[in-house]
Amino acid sequence: MSKEEVIIDFRGPISFETMEGLLNELKSAPMFSELRKPVRKRLYGTVCESIDNIYKYAASNLVDSQGTSRAPLLTVKKLDNIFTISVGNLVLNELVDNLRNQLERINQLDNDALRTLYEDVINREAGEATTGAGLGLITMALRTEVDIEYSFEPVDTGYSFFTMKIDINT
Repeated sequence: MSKEEVIIDFRGPISFETMEGLLNELKSAPMFSELRKPVRKRLYGTVCESIDNIYKYAASNLVDSQGTSRAPLLTVKKLDNIFTISVGNLVLNELVDNLRNQLERINQLDNDALRTLYEDVINREAGEATTGAGLGLITMALRTEVDIEYSFEPVDTGYSFFTMKIDINT
């Protein structure tokens, strides 16, 4: 029977110092240095992008209306030949539909179409009204061979808790 290995299990606010600490925790994990370089790059890049998304886009409210803590979370686990990166954070309800639409679109595209979309987003005119949101999701989708799993759990009238799971094969 296979044994699941937890590499990172974090819950709390994300700061630059936290980001650096979590990425160092990943790099110092014993099996990380044993991975083939392409796998290390995909894993590190996906974890980095996941943390960055929490830092940039998580709602600042860490407690819901019932007083329940809704701090961001990040876990990185390995089971057999698959690394699973799971993240979660509060998002404003007004952003849920856009984020869901981006994820649904990304999950429908094959790698060639994802590369084309990536190039389109990168090459957009600087004057266009865009925050660049979605580029990180596209990048993460290109690093995996399966759809990005996600869900939105309504918390109250202003917030939902967004969770996302990404698998990376070794």
